[in-house]
Amino acid sequence: MNNLSKILIVEDDDFAAMVTADMLTPEYDVQHVDNGKTALSLISESPPALLLLDVDMPGMSGYEVCRSLRDDSTLGDLPIIFLSGMVSDEDRLAGYEAGGDDYLTKPVSADELRSKIKIELAHYAERRRLKNDLSSAFSTVMTAMSSSAEIGAVLQFMRTSFSCPDYTSLCREVLNTFSSYGLEASVKIHGEQGTASFSPNGPCSPLEESVLTNMSKQGRIFEFGSRTSCSYEHITIIVKSDAQADPERHGRMKDNLAWLAEGTNARVVALDSTASVAKQHAALMQLIASVSQSLQGIDQRHRNQGIKSNHIFQELQKNFDRSMLSVGITQSQEEELSNMLLDAANQARALYDEGLEIGSHMENILKQLEDVSQ
Repeated sequence: MNNLSKILIVEDDDFAAMVTADMLTPEYDVQHVDNGKTALSLISESPPALLLLDVDMPGMSGYEVCRSLRDDSTLGDLPIIFLSGMVSDEDRLAGYEAGGDDYLTKPVSADELRSKIKIELAHYAERRRLKNDLSSAFSTVMTAMSSSAEIGAVLQFMRTSFSCPDYTSLCREVLNTFSSYGLEASVKIHGEQGTASFSPNGPCSPLEESVLTNMSKQGRIFEFGSRTSCSYEHITIIVKSDAQADPERHGRMKDNLAWLAEGTNARVVALDSTASVAKQHAALMQLIASVSQSLQGIDQRHRNQGIKSNHIFQELQKNFDRSMLSVGITQSQEEELSNMLLDAANQARALYDEGLEIGSHMENILKQLEDVSQ
């Protein structure tokens, strides 16, 4: 029994199809048809794991085949990679608008093609796994907001965004909010902690990533086809809407889009600031621990030195007393030498006591640093 993932190549150039198939066998079960109509019929009977789709074909174009599949409720999430000799940005945007997951230009290397296919199959598996969870989440959000006006959904997002601990959860809150409006969106967040990009089906496809990046350079609000994008410093959102024919509704949608984008951008700044403060706090605590350990070592060495100094002076006093028995000096001279020795010992002890005071002072400073850091 063949357990290989099936790849369907839709290509009117038989030689190009053969070259592509050679790149993929024996890792995949590769099939080939030369036109869009036959492809749709074959897919409806036996859906492949992934579709490699040429753009410029007689009859139905690759874009038309892709749109037809995306409109099919049972086949709408089939992974589709355009493989075309058409290389302009307009062609890529048309592929994105049609619903493609990626867009590769001919000629493509075998390593790149296999890598892209593996990525899309992994994303497809992840989307399938998340689909039920996302649908449930979207349904919950829609139920919770069904009695609220559109501005209520924005306010709800502002409240819930404060509980989002990272970019991923923030992206999903944005998607949940647009889902409550009945709108489909893609969102990309980037900041000091990296990048996150999601659509309702899960992680963004490479083509979605490319379009989101391009839209981030088009100004605050930009409209193309049935989609509207809004960008701030740390976020880009693309929304698909059919409200262009209703200027009032479309205007409200753009206002809500801008409010959500601005609020999300502010939350990203707050998340980055919190992460920076936490990092600084951890560094400070590490420094305090290191200083504390050093002070303890200094204190112990100082105490050891005091003990050794006392021992030295005691031995010196004993040796001095023994020497006085055999040295021919007067009693007054002996007393003078003894006083000099005692004075030196007292000065050494005073220095030691001063060192203890310095150590105590350093411990107080360390305690204050610990109190400030808590």
